[in-house]
Amino acid sequence: MGACTEKTDPGTGTVPEGRVGVVADLDPGIQSARHLDHPNGATGLAEATLCVADEDLAATHHRYATSLDRSPRQEGQALVFDLDGAALRLVPKSALPTTLPGEEPPALPALVAYTVTVRDLPLARDLLHRNDIPVRETPTGDLFVPAEAALGTAVEFHAG
Repeated sequence: MGACTEKTDPGTGTVPEGRVGVVADLDPGIQSARHLDHPNGATGLAEATLCVADEDLAATHHRYATSLDRSPRQEGQALVFDLDGAALRLVPKSALPTTLPGEEPPALPALVAYTVTVRDLPLARDLLHRNDIPVRETPTGDLFVPAEAALGTAVEFHAG
């Protein structure tokens, strides 16, 4: 059974990020139908990165801690909510250059990246290069396709 909760700003029916959904109790029948043989070696979705104005980080942290009923861990300037096998990373805009070099959000708040786990990072890099897709590297050594080349949101690749 799936469950979706949506937290909205009283009076407006929205949150700054737009619509936010949280899914739990995934149907094993659907999950077992996943195809794990993509040429890039993708094995799963690991993380979503939300960039917020520095002055909004505390309010955004509070909103997500309340919505998700959990506390984040601090990782540098980012706050990371562990979500049972995936994560939501809140990054203040001032930390974006050291998180995703060269990225600039179109507006704030913005979903600036999602992270895909891959079996073999060098294989994923080679596939991207062979297809003339630009690749950058994060300070931690992971790869990412810049938002402009990925049509709006950067795609990070992490070995896992």
